[in-house]
Amino acid sequence: MAPVLDLPLPPLDKKRFRFVEVLAQQDRPIGQIELYHDCQQNCKVVGKRMLRSWTLGSAKEFEDEHPELLESPWKELALSLFVGSTEMKGICKCYGAFEDPKGDVLIFLEYICGGDIHDLARRCTTEPGPEREAKAWPVILSLLGAVQSLHHIGVAHGDISLENALLSPDGEVRLVDFAASVTDTRTRGIRGKPSYQAPEMHTPNSYDPFAADLFACGVFAYCLVVADYPWRCTSPNKCAAFDFYLLHGLPAFLAQRKLRFEGMQR
Repeated sequence: MAPVLDLPLPPLDKKRFRFVEVLAQQDRPIGQIELYHDCQQNCKVVGKRMLRSWTLGSAKEFEDEHPELLESPWKELALSLFVGSTEMKGICKCYGAFEDPKGDVLIFLEYICGGDIHDLARRCTTEPGPEREAKAWPVILSLLGAVQSLHHIGVAHGDISLENALLSPDGEVRLVDFAASVTDTRTRGIRGKPSYQAPEMHTPNSYDPFAADLFACGVFAYCLVVADYPWRCTSPNKCAAFDFYLLHGLPAFLAQRKLRFEGMQR
C-alpha cells in the first residue's frame, strides 16, 4: 500500500534550516539541490527544492495537469518521508518536508559529500579489469542490499541508476529519488533512464516492477565495472548493441563488446 502524504506541509523553519549554497540545478526547470545547516541536528543536510510551478500545490492538481507522467514529486515526497524516517539500510535519512513562503516544497535529506556514484565512477582512473572489479564488488553488494530492503517493504524504486545512488563514507550505497517508485506488484509504462529500462517496459503488457529493478541493478553493475554503458537504450530496434544481446545472449554480447574506457558520460 502506498504511503499517504499529510497536507498541508508545515512552513519552513528558517531558524532550524539555514541556507548555505546551491549544490546543483536540476536538468528540468523543476527545482534545485541546496545545502543547509540543520541547527537542530547540528549537521549539514541536503534540501531538494521543488518549485511551486512544478508541484502545483497538491498531488491531485499535479495528476490532473500531467496525467501522462509516471513520475510525481508528491510520490517522491511521500516515499522519502516514509522510508527515510526509519533506519532502513541503503536509504538516505529524511529530516522532513516543508513549504517555503513562495509555495516551493523543500525536502531535507542526509548530506553525503562526494557526489553520486556516476561521478565517482567517472573520476575513477582504474581501467576495466580485476582491480576495478575488486573495487566495484562491495558497492554492487551494498546496492543489492539496499534494493532488497526496499523490496521487503513492498516498494520498487523504478529508477535505479548510478546517478540515483550515493556512496556514504562507510562505503554503503544510499538510494535517492523515489519519483518513479511503484508499490503495486504489476504495473505498466516506461520508467527510469533509457539504458537501465527493462525490455518488458516497452510492451503494452503489465510487468513486475521489482524484477525491473533487478535488471537496472545489472546495468548498474556493468557500468561500474566496465566504465561504459552496455547499450544506449532497450527500445526495440533502436540500439544495435541491445538487439545483438537479445538475439545472441549475454555471453556472446560480452565476447563481442569492445571496451572504450573513455570515462562515464551522463
